[in-house]
Amino acid sequence: MTKIFYRYLIKRSFYFSFLILIIFGLLDSVFMLISELENITNEYKFANILKYVFFSMPHRLIDFVEGSCLLGLMISLGLSHQEGNLNVLRSSGSSPFKIVALSSLGAIFLTLSLIFLDEISFRNLFLNAEASKNFVVNRNNTSNTQSKWVKSGDSYLNFHDILDNKIYKVRFLKFKDKKLSHSIISDSAVLDGDKITFDNAVYKNFLDNTEIKEYVNFDIPLRSKITLDNINNLGIIDLYSYKKLFSNSTLKKDITFKSHIDKYFYKKLFLPISIFLLIVFFGSLVFTSLRETTIGGKIIISIVGAFIYRLIQDLSTSVFISYNLPVVIGIALPSMILIILSLRLYKNI
Repeated sequence: MTKIFYRYLIKRSFYFSFLILIIFGLLDSVFMLISELENITNEYKFANILKYVFFSMPHRLIDFVEGSCLLGLMISLGLSHQEGNLNVLRSSGSSPFKIVALSSLGAIFLTLSLIFLDEISFRNLFLNAEASKNFVVNRNNTSNTQSKWVKSGDSYLNFHDILDNKIYKVRFLKFKDKKLSHSIISDSAVLDGDKITFDNAVYKNFLDNTEIKEYVNFDIPLRSKITLDNINNLGIIDLYSYKKLFSNSTLKKDITFKSHIDKYFYKKLFLPISIFLLIVFFGSLVFTSLRETTIGGKIIISIVGAFIYRLIQDLSTSVFISYNLPVVIGIALPSMILIILSLRLYKNI
């Protein structure tokens, strides 16, 4: 009998969490659409905006999964408590911790599924949509104030953005005997290791005997491929790769940059753990002296508490980055505090 109740609670927490996640995603898309309409031009049309918003939504859901799972489980437990299902489980010998922990499996499954899908698909959809938007918006922008110049051997490369394996607004200059040999200008190019293949490029030859190919070999420095603005859009595997590559550098700028990589890497890695701990902590409200409080009151307390938890985590992470301390401790510290508080709460139930 108890297995039936637990299956019901797991499914219910999953359905509520998923529904709330979709609602948050739709609301975010509406606000995003309104914001993007301010940038509408003859080049960047309404259809382009809709495409950008639509393909960005799945990746942006990861920002709302924590609140959605907590909210979904609190609603699920609150309704089950009113229906008397939790009393049945407690009468059968199930502890409050076991009830909350098993009920959270639906929300945790949703979180892990979203992280997995984001790694293999959603993130790439977002990056392609972002690249398409930047390409259209900046097509007629000839300003080089945001461009980067990098050198490799006797060649120079100028570009605006690198998203995944695509480079945008590219200019390649090749020198020979200190003279400009040829140039290649292209709106976009494909990056495959050290090989750059240009799309619909414009070639200019300044030496008659120079052979120009549609691709070049160019070693782009790692630091030029990523910025603080796009770290959050990197996948866990990519973040781990950059984390390893920067670990051997002793330059102050690289050490600070690696700290920010660590921040996003451990945040994504700790996300399912943080969600589980938040669920366990606030799920205890159903069994404490607050049981006479309405479902709405418990939900409000949970939302405020989760917001405070996120603020504390961001603050502790920033402090650890500022003092060059292990970022993983700054990320995990609020979780450790939550574990201690949860143990005390369940002990007093």
